[in-house]
Amino acid sequence: MTQDQTPHRRRRRQEIPDAPQQEQAPAEPVRIVIAQDDEPDWLVSATDVSGAASRRNGAAHPPKAEPQEVERKRPEYIWKAPPEEPQRGGAAPAQESPAAEGQSKRPGGMAMEDGQQAPRPRVVRKAPPKTGKIRTAESTKKAPPKKKLSKKARARRNKKIRNAILLIAAAAVLIALIVAGCIGGARLADIKTTLDRGNGVFYHNIFVNDIPLEGKTLDQAEQAVSAQVANLMSNFQLTLRTQDGRSWTITSSDLNMKYDVADQLDQLWSIGHSGSSAERYEQVKQLDNQSVMRYTTLTYDLSSINEILLQIKSEVERSPVNATRINDETRWPPYSYTDDEPGQALDITGLSETIIQMVNELESGVVELKPTQVQAAVTREYLEGQIVKLATYETSIGKTGDYVEARHENIRIGTEKFNHLIIKPGESVSFNKVTGKRSNPKNGYQPSLELAYGEYVEGLGGGICQVSSTLYNAVIAAGLDVTERTQHSLPSSYVPLGLDATVSDERLDFVFKNNTGADIFIETQYYKKKNNYYATQFTIYGRPDPNGYTYKLESQVRETLPVPEPTYRPDKDATYVVYDDETKQTNKGAEGYVVDVYLVTLDANGLEVDRTLSHTDTYKAVTPVYYVGVTPRETPVPETND
Repeated sequence: MTQDQTPHRRRRRQEIPDAPQQEQAPAEPVRIVIAQDDEPDWLVSATDVSGAASRRNGAAHPPKAEPQEVERKRPEYIWKAPPEEPQRGGAAPAQESPAAEGQSKRPGGMAMEDGQQAPRPRVVRKAPPKTGKIRTAESTKKAPPKKKLSKKARARRNKKIRNAILLIAAAAVLIALIVAGCIGGARLADIKTTLDRGNGVFYHNIFVNDIPLEGKTLDQAEQAVSAQVANLMSNFQLTLRTQDGRSWTITSSDLNMKYDVADQLDQLWSIGHSGSSAERYEQVKQLDNQSVMRYTTLTYDLSSINEILLQIKSEVERSPVNATRINDETRWPPYSYTDDEPGQALDITGLSETIIQMVNELESGVVELKPTQVQAAVTREYLEGQIVKLATYETSIGKTGDYVEARHENIRIGTEKFNHLIIKPGESVSFNKVTGKRSNPKNGYQPSLELAYGEYVEGLGGGICQVSSTLYNAVIAAGLDVTERTQHSLPSSYVPLGLDATVSDERLDFVFKNNTGADIFIETQYYKKKNNYYATQFTIYGRPDPNGYTYKLESQVRETLPVPEPTYRPDKDATYVVYDDETKQTNKGAEGYVVDVYLVTLDANGLEVDRTLSHTDTYKAVTPVYYVGVTPRETPVPETND
């Protein structure tokens, strides 16, 4: 070993003064640790040598130095010696020969001859920990090399570590037990304090029938609740009263009422008094947030309630009375009506529920009996609604002209023939059958002008066509079916074009049918109006239209026909004129018309909902007629003086 190496090793040994000194035994360089601060406690002193260094000093078993525990710090740099190459077969490395004593050792355990430079050892760099400390030259000073531990030394070290860990764990368990004991002791104290409050008495926030039981024993609670219930039962009185002043009273004795206090008290006593201490404690704690309320159990005889209610029902209920239609010839339609009377019914099912609720709560009071009204199946309004006015139509009768009085009489007779006529469902009505033949003197019709073949001529029953035309428009407005109708040859003055219906004894008739499914009643009137005109009026009663519809006819002139050339007729009978130089116009003539007639449907508000072409009528133009005398006039002879 050279002189320049010895001071170097000595300086390393002096840096760790506690390590044992070994004379003439150069230390084998082991792991050298340079830390930032103090050396970690798990590092081994560099003076604890073994292996090759001890063999070189001739000591087979050098004294072992115990590892010095120092503060642990993370190393910044680690110098590692090159590993010794083991012999083949895994044998331990051979001891150095005496010749090797002249060689020096460099850090890392590599031997080299005097004068030769040892190769630089391999350096493994590790990043310094982020401690936030400022690195100085002192903090980066290299630590002495770490010695290897023997197997026994490692075993002793591991045993110390295990003992330390077991000691720490035992201390932690002891601390936990102490803390748990403190907590458990506090909880046990709280449980005892809490449960002691209910020692022989009820806990807080417990009620029966709104009576607080806190601090009461079972006997005290039973006495308090029994006294309350007995008082309520003795004062219980339920009155059932109707609007007309009748009343019925129900008491606890009527219901054979009994009560059970012990049942509810037993249930409430179990709160905080049954189960384990923990269970009882939790039950009592729940009372802090939520009270417990119970009511005594009542028993009573429901049959008594039912008997009382059935008796009340029989006295209160009343059956409704239907309206009726009575024949009355003094009225038209020929009926009078009796009023309907509503009945009343009492719902004892709902009433029983109300009574039971009041009995359960021992609530005295008055229950108003309010029977529900029962409407009659047939009301007067319904009956009257089955026969309503369906239509009314009238025309005015002229008061001037030839045969005016006879015409009025014929219209009066014909109108009265239909008064109070009842038409059964599906029945057809013939105008000629109802009025009778006008040509029969027994029927009372008078000679008057009538329209025939385009001319007005004298005939029995003149004016009867105004009656048939008035009835025709009333029948249309009532919605009845018209099965036979004929227009006049000339326009009529009493109805618009296309709204007339002509009749004659033998050839022409007006026929209609009752299609309503109910009776039809016709009322007529011949009367004098305020303007001194007379009028004929037809009113039809019957079942209303299911849609509320009414009907009417409207006509529109499609074409006007011009007046023809006049006709001259000889007056052979000298009815109008005598002499051939005289003329008399008996007919002024008139235009003709082509008319479209529409059936208009109106709703209940009078608004048009439909318009349908019913028929088209043609009225021929009337030719003017002149009568000329046939007798020539005598020529006067002039007088002479002879």
